[in-house]
Amino acid sequence: MKALILSAFARPLPSAKPIPMVAKSIYKVVNNRRLFHSMLRTASLAGKPLAKGKFIRHRPLFLSDLTKDRSLPAIAAKPFRDIFKTIKQPECREKVVFYAGCLIDFAYPKMGEAVVKILNKAGIEVLFPENQTCCGAPARYNAAYDVAAQNAQDNINALLENSDESYVISACPTCTVALDREFIETVESIGKHDQIAKAKQLAGKVIDFSTLVKKLVDEGRLTLKEREKLGKITYHDSCHLKRTLKADQPPRDLLTQSGYELEEMFECDACCGMGGSYSLKLPKISGSILARKLTNIKAAGADIVAMDCPGCVMQIRGDLDQDGADIKGHFE
Repeated sequence: MKALILSAFARPLPSAKPIPMVAKSIYKVVNNRRLFHSMLRTASLAGKPLAKGKFIRHRPLFLSDLTKDRSLPAIAAKPFRDIFKTIKQPECREKVVFYAGCLIDFAYPKMGEAVVKILNKAGIEVLFPENQTCCGAPARYNAAYDVAAQNAQDNINALLENSDESYVISACPTCTVALDREFIETVESIGKHDQIAKAKQLAGKVIDFSTLVKKLVDEGRLTLKEREKLGKITYHDSCHLKRTLKADQPPRDLLTQSGYELEEMFECDACCGMGGSYSLKLPKISGSILARKLTNIKAAGADIVAMDCPGCVMQIRGDLDQDGADIKGHFE
């Protein structure tokens, strides 16, 4: 039987029950970036006794279920949006806007740094609008449409504030889908006709990171280092990257061009069980899907498993850490 896919392709029914006020309050806190920063920094300090390296393996009391079968990433002491201000970039004629999303901003800022470094090498300057916020996927997929609509409008205005950028890039497939497609649907659904044209303008600029890098390599603007074979690597397909964006080939091309021997795992495009908040709401189902994914990763016989989604990174790396497997989870 194929693994159940928990990703957020299934939309809530119109008759879905109203979202509890507690849930709406959580979404609103996430969208208030200054407040969210403060809470995460506090959590980062409080979590130090529970952290080992890059992971938190145990949560106290009622939070213990979050780390029962997997480790969670230790919260970054400094979010990407603060680190970005310290990055020295060359002045380039071409500019792109980078949309980081929540996980890269607060848990994996080094991914954001790598995005900037690579694009700078191609002669592209990266812009990071401070007013960008959550893409709204968690709220949208849990039927909190008013919160998702505000997310869409805030991000449309923030990401289009610079008129001379060539692309708006994202290194998170779920966020890319939101920017490219769901913002349009969201503003249409609430009758914000003045925002529809802007949402479509934004969608016309959106591109996922791997697709852009492959394009730059093909154009000769980026050169992959020529080196000896780096060993075997296997690749996990993000649900949104493959099924919605149809962009599963560029990362594979980049990996093989970089010198890796790609060993495809069984069910490479099966969900890892993350599915955003569903992994927290349905931990048993999520855990069984994740266990199957880990089995397939091990069977591939590779030292590294690569992926393009920070959510998948959190899910798979956390399980590999708990399992003690000698396999590295690598963000392609």
